[in-house]
Amino acid sequence: MHRRDSIRKDWVIKLLSLGFALLLWFFVVGQEKAEESVPIPLELVNIPAGLVIANDIPSNIDVKVYGPRSMIRAMAAKGVLRVIDLKDAKPGKITVHISPDSLSLPGAVRALSIQPSNVEIVLEPLVLSDFPVRPVLKGTLAKYYKVLNTEAYPPRVVISGPESVIKAMKDVRTFPVNLDGAMDNITREVGLDLQGLNVSPEENGTYKVTVYIVPAQGTRRITHIPVQIETTKSDILWWPRIVSVTLRGPILDLREIKVTDIYVGISVNGLEPGIHSVEPECIVPGGFTLMEITPQNIKVNIPIDD
Repeated sequence: MHRRDSIRKDWVIKLLSLGFALLLWFFVVGQEKAEESVPIPLELVNIPAGLVIANDIPSNIDVKVYGPRSMIRAMAAKGVLRVIDLKDAKPGKITVHISPDSLSLPGAVRALSIQPSNVEIVLEPLVLSDFPVRPVLKGTLAKYYKVLNTEAYPPRVVISGPESVIKAMKDVRTFPVNLDGAMDNITREVGLDLQGLNVSPEENGTYKVTVYIVPAQGTRRITHIPVQIETTKSDILWWPRIVSVTLRGPILDLREIKVTDIYVGISVNGLEPGIHSVEPECIVPGGFTLMEITPQNIKVNIPIDD
């Protein structure tokens, strides 16, 4: 019994010793000096009414600090800010110097370096203007189709921002509408792509973009079309007996058209005996336009009646 109590006592002492050693280790490590980089957010306050920041400002400064590791970690967890007060700022360029003294660091922690140490701020008058909304398209339509037109609704948007930016703008683009494989009209709800412009719409929302898609037009020359003659006489001669025509229409339909779909004929009614040059009549299927017929005239020989 005595031996068992002795063993138990030894284990308790060993566990207490281990716990004390761990606490001592954490304390030593926490007090150990370290050099670390800590991101510190920038916060701009009291921007004067009627003014706006016209350039990109870094969201953080990178501060290299030296001090007890535990304090550095606590500082990072707490979230130290560097506030820039613009209360009395005027339009133009302002350079704010970030010094170690301007940072709220724990007493045992000091700043070794700051990047960037100078922050440039450009203030401009805040202006409003309205612009046309321009749909942006991406992707490839189905073969033999094309975009006829695009529309956005609402067609215009009021934008506010720095004076120099607003003056340089001509329109406001939407996020892209994908056209891959499309063969018919497309309507999509999309937002405005204002990334990197330092401007904002007066009203947030989406815009309805309609893309009108139609078959692409093309031309095709069709040869060996017979010339027909409207007469009851059998001794009339005409030449040439075949012609070529050039048609314009949807490329997909042009590929399917046949010689038998086209009528070319001449009328000899009222012609006196002799040789005449007659312009042929050409009838093509609906949806096609006759661009050219070659030759443009047919020679006709009307014999003298016996």
